[in-house]
Amino acid sequence: MASADKLKREIDLHDLAERLEMERPDPNGNYRAPGRADKHPSVSIFFAKEAGHMMWKDHTSGEKGSCIDLVIYCGRADDASAAMKWLHEEFGIPADSPDQPQQKGKLEWLTEKQLAVANDARAYLFDERKIPAPVIDMLQKRGAFGFSDWTNPKKNPGEMGHGGPAISFPARCVLSKQVMGIDYRYFDPALNGDLKTKAQGEKRGYPYIPDPVALKRAKTVIVVESPINAISAIAAFDPQGANKGTTTAIATRGLAVEDIDWRFLVGKKVVCCFDNDPPIKEGPRKGHRPGPEAAWLVHEACTALNIPCFFVDQEKTNWEDVNDLNDYLRKHGTEETKLALLRLEQWLVFGQSGDFKIGRFQRVPLPSHDANVYSLFRTKQDFTSYIKVSQSDEGEEQITPQDLCGFRVASFSRITISSASSVMTGDHDQSEQTLFSASIQSPRHQNTLIRKVFEDDQVHNIELWRKLGAIFRPAQFSRMINILERTAHIGERHVVNFVGLAWLNGKPVYNEGPDCYFTNPKQQCPYYNLRFISGTPVDGKRVIEAYSKTFKQSAALSLLVWAVGCHMKNFLGFWPHYTLQADKGAGKSTVIKRLERTIGFSMLSSQSIKSEFRLLTSVGHTSHPIGWEEISTQDQKVIDRAVSILQESYQHTPTKRSSDMTEFIISAPVLLAGEDVPVQSLQGKLVRSDLTNRKGELLPDDLPRFPVKEWIQFLTTFSRKQIKESFRECNEFLQSKRSSVNSDSTAERMIENYTCVLLAWKLLCEFTGLPSKYGKFVSHLVTEMNTHVSETNATREPWVWILHVILGEIDSGQFRYPYVFDWIDGELCLLIRTSHMMQQLSQTPALKQTFDSLPVKSDRVLKRQLKNAGVILKEPCEKTINTRRVSNLIALGVENLREFGLYPAIPEDVQEREVNQRR
Repeated sequence: MASADKLKREIDLHDLAERLEMERPDPNGNYRAPGRADKHPSVSIFFAKEAGHMMWKDHTSGEKGSCIDLVIYCGRADDASAAMKWLHEEFGIPADSPDQPQQKGKLEWLTEKQLAVANDARAYLFDERKIPAPVIDMLQKRGAFGFSDWTNPKKNPGEMGHGGPAISFPARCVLSKQVMGIDYRYFDPALNGDLKTKAQGEKRGYPYIPDPVALKRAKTVIVVESPINAISAIAAFDPQGANKGTTTAIATRGLAVEDIDWRFLVGKKVVCCFDNDPPIKEGPRKGHRPGPEAAWLVHEACTALNIPCFFVDQEKTNWEDVNDLNDYLRKHGTEETKLALLRLEQWLVFGQSGDFKIGRFQRVPLPSHDANVYSLFRTKQDFTSYIKVSQSDEGEEQITPQDLCGFRVASFSRITISSASSVMTGDHDQSEQTLFSASIQSPRHQNTLIRKVFEDDQVHNIELWRKLGAIFRPAQFSRMINILERTAHIGERHVVNFVGLAWLNGKPVYNEGPDCYFTNPKQQCPYYNLRFISGTPVDGKRVIEAYSKTFKQSAALSLLVWAVGCHMKNFLGFWPHYTLQADKGAGKSTVIKRLERTIGFSMLSSQSIKSEFRLLTSVGHTSHPIGWEEISTQDQKVIDRAVSILQESYQHTPTKRSSDMTEFIISAPVLLAGEDVPVQSLQGKLVRSDLTNRKGELLPDDLPRFPVKEWIQFLTTFSRKQIKESFRECNEFLQSKRSSVNSDSTAERMIENYTCVLLAWKLLCEFTGLPSKYGKFVSHLVTEMNTHVSETNATREPWVWILHVILGEIDSGQFRYPYVFDWIDGELCLLIRTSHMMQQLSQTPALKQTFDSLPVKSDRVLKRQLKNAGVILKEPCEKTINTRRVSNLIALGVENLREFGLYPAIPEDVQEREVNQRR
């Protein structure tokens, strides 16, 4: 018998409800509960994203569950076992059989069959729906409709669910083009119990796109409710005529518009023409109009994505007694329908007319003093006017439009911004910030809204508004803003100012640049306007395979894995930086350029990071990686500042700068590229690879880009607990593979850094379907980790850097404090004070920058590190040096220092004694 999870995943609950003979008066509404008088249908069916399958709920009794629970709920079984058996028999799923094709595969098969007989639906479109024949021909070639004559043998003609001849409309995924759902419109609803429509597969979240080719090149997209209306809009604009391709249409397939991701319409003008529903007369939603109010939600969603959205003006007389666009087409013809779609609302707030009709729910309830002047404001696509009302000499009322401002305020919304701590950790937010966002459409930006964020005391600052465009009448403009303040609840949003994977209300979310509301976007985040690359996991698989072959030992692949894995930073709380070293001609610049294109990240030249502020602004508010080219070519001050920022961005550091106290979250992982990357103090905070002598195949020119968007969305399906458990398992694996038995805190952290890359690889394999052993990546990563740990064993402690400088001062004769080489207990030692070493560093002008960049500033910490390293053979010591008795010296063993790559220059007289001692 198939597993319960498989049944939940494969069975369509709408299909099941029909088989269980549940009554659904409204084809797009709820079902009546069986076994009781359910006057208002109370059982809803929906797709639960968290569960990963369809579920149902009785909103009266509170009962809910999966397909198995629905069978029990309807009385067809007494327990889960009996319910599963009933489902197997009803849907013909054989027991103990291989997995059946998923619902998506079934829909693809049905669509092919229905498109093959689409000719049988042509007469319905031409005769009943008045669609011109050329439009039918074009849409048939596009696969926009098919035909179905399926009937339910268990139902008699006239019974609900019987079926009959119907036109079918396949709804495909915008990205993958896979059929996600099919809508049916019955030729004779009476055969189907007066039920006009039926849906199969996913109905929410996947709009119907009749002409995907036209959608790509269209500048204007008309959004309607049903597929018939979308085809009617296309017919009105004559897709074969002079305006070919400039306007097309899509259908939301109902009123569940909030489940649609509208990003695919970015850069286009959206025009909503939903059904002209009259106000509901009775019930809790009295006065509401379902169609127009669904358009309000589309307007809010599009505006949040900087997409201009307009409404067709349905207050004109031609819309009287007309419900939808196809009714209008049949009544008035294609030419008049086109004119109707071009007549757009001109009110200040779309969806809110100036007459405030009684009995109709208002989008923006206004007090009388605002309602009286609201109708004086008129908008065009990118212009706003003010109506001046006067009287002529004859006493007649004269209306004169006057220019108000050279742009249109598309929305004015209240924005609640999460604090830095909540964004990065997911903790409860206790310091949210409230700002206000205005979306503006101006002539220079055409079909893209520009966004301006205001603090509370800046809302009525005319000078700030003037930066957006010309204001011709400041007094009237201020009055308009005063009215718009009452619309702040429309499109009100709780957001995070972070590009990548962030935490919002305790849950991981996918966030792009346009989803953020920065007060100074160009300064606060390098990716403030970034939209992540979209694609499929198959594209990701091809990218990984190509990067695995382009350099040997996974030198380039590890860079790719690190770069896309950066978005797990907010799960783990840290992410290492990456150093990419290569000799001249090794291919470093080429692979970096290709990586920029592959994942859409920015590599900053050494000229653009010459100041601390530029360094700071390059790593703010994102987990998407940033690159610094040839940082070693900068002077020591810039290098020291860069290292300091890298230390802070290893985890995250909130800070505020400038007189405006602008907030920055220092968080971006950094790629450091060059022949010599000066990161001695950062060995515990980075991973590395070297491209030298590792060239492989060239990356193909037609290589797809990595689907960063889908990758981040994939990561949001995990919890912090799951990610940390996987991290622990990966860390245990790398600990078992380490070649060095010597351990210190820095070495442990280095292994944790490579664990991050291994974890990213593990999840990438799950995302793309690649085996984890592909390309021997894990083996190459272990080799690089062990080499890195062993090579830096002697140089990763700050005391080594200090001794290196001090021995250089001694060799050049510039060390001005007493010291001596002498034999202590048979060992040659350097006798010196730690306090004198630190004073030499801090008080010597030439060493001041070196001292400032050191993480150790006190002799006490230096002495402790020397003890831990085992280079102090004796302390304290006393010795006469240059006729002066010096106390509190430490004896540093010369042989011990040599083990750490420190080779002091021993005086000749001491060398002679050393030779004699050996003899």
